[in-house]
Amino acid sequence: MRFLMLLKKELRECLPWMVAAAAFLLIFGSLNLWRTVRFEAKYRYRVFERYSNVPGYQVGRYPLGDVGALMFVSAVGLGLALGVRQFWVADFTGTWGFILHRSTHRTTVLVAKICAGFISLILAVGLVWCYLFWRASLPDYSPVPPPMGFLIGGWLICGTGLLSYMGAGLAGLSKAKWYTTKLAGLGFAVWMFFIFTQQWTHWWSFGTIVIGIGVLFYLMWETFLKREF
Repeated sequence: MRFLMLLKKELRECLPWMVAAAAFLLIFGSLNLWRTVRFEAKYRYRVFERYSNVPGYQVGRYPLGDVGALMFVSAVGLGLALGVRQFWVADFTGTWGFILHRSTHRTTVLVAKICAGFISLILAVGLVWCYLFWRASLPDYSPVPPPMGFLIGGWLICGTGLLSYMGAGLAGLSKAKWYTTKLAGLGFAVWMFFIFTQQWTHWWSFGTIVIGIGVLFYLMWETFLKREF
């Protein structure tokens, strides 16, 4: 029961940022999708003559090709905002002592915070991405339906938001000085994202995200349990 109460509390605190990220991705993603489809509908060839030359701008594209950048901004931005909200604000306001009351183990508090962050990212970014993919796949919306690999790739981009969230959380828990290793968690997240961009298959990209999240989670766990608040 204590875990569920803590989870609800953390979700309430994450709700404004989650709604903002979901609204950003939904509005600008829908506008980008509509603009792309309208542009392609204007210039798309209906019939190709054999061996004929077709200008590049007249070849139809997948309607979700430009939403990836919006996905990345939403996922990473939300991850950083949640990391700061959950692990930095308590330091600034000096409320860690109130949060870590004696009746609740530190492990329960940390797991509730991380679960709330993951749920927020999945609901705000992952589900909106699924809606955009479904909308672009309807035959009455675009004659060029996106392949299933696009859906998987979008969820992998959502995973970069988890990396940024864990990196920001670790930096917030660290008691090191700004000019030493306090931001090492964020630096590691950036490095893992660079490795993520170099992968050519979804499996390797997924493995990179899992390894990065696993390392950051272990460091957060050790730091949180041993830190003196």
